[in-house]
Amino acid sequence: MLKPSLHFQRFEFKYYLPKNKADKIIPALLRHMNWDPYIAERDEDYYYVNSLYFDSPTFGCFFDKESGVADRKKLRYRFYNDISKESPIFLEIKRKRDALVVKDRVSLNGFECQKTKLDQVLKKIKKQNPENKFLDELIWFKCRNSMRPKLFVRYKRKAFIGKLDSKLRVTFDYDIKTQKSSSLTPNPQKLIDVYKDGVVIELKYNNILPNWLHGIIQQFDLGRLAYSKYCNSLRYVYPYLDDNNYSPY
Repeated sequence: MLKPSLHFQRFEFKYYLPKNKADKIIPALLRHMNWDPYIAERDEDYYYVNSLYFDSPTFGCFFDKESGVADRKKLRYRFYNDISKESPIFLEIKRKRDALVVKDRVSLNGFECQKTKLDQVLKKIKKQNPENKFLDELIWFKCRNSMRPKLFVRYKRKAFIGKLDSKLRVTFDYDIKTQKSSSLTPNPQKLIDVYKDGVVIELKYNNILPNWLHGIIQQFDLGRLAYSKYCNSLRYVYPYLDDNNYSPY
């Protein structure tokens, strides 16, 4: 297993498509890309991405996105596939500045992620790493906004990396499901489908999109969309937040 990075900075473009159209793009990508190494280690052609999102009591992160705040951020736990004692669980801040995404994370374990332990754990890590400015931001952002876990989101991800540029990634996120939860292990029987017939495609790159990828975007008539898995999932479990004014198509 590759060692996961604790810092990302890249541009991200999103597209939302019906499954039958999205699946047709994969053969075209594989002429220029390889399957992600994480998938190469698995029997399936996907892995699970799990996120437990934090928000303030007044859902500040949700309303920042809805009101179009250009420089915004989210706080979430993230882990991959099924959770176990050995699973690394990342607590991360995702910052969005137009198309630029900057993510920083700290690696924890299940015990450290318990609600009664987290603040103590973060302060301990900060004491051990006094020069780490991200930990200052993380602790301040969480405490200043009284952030608590609100929503669990899980989906299958098919991922590809460039043959010539390993920092170029394209991901396909299928079967997005959600549940109101403050736990990393919510009840799987209560997960709700979010646009179950659609796929979120994300292009992730550091510098310039290659010409062949521009060609695929044009060939399949892909149109960019400001799609937030968190905000759209939140609408399903908190109906009063849904203004019935959003469609992915």
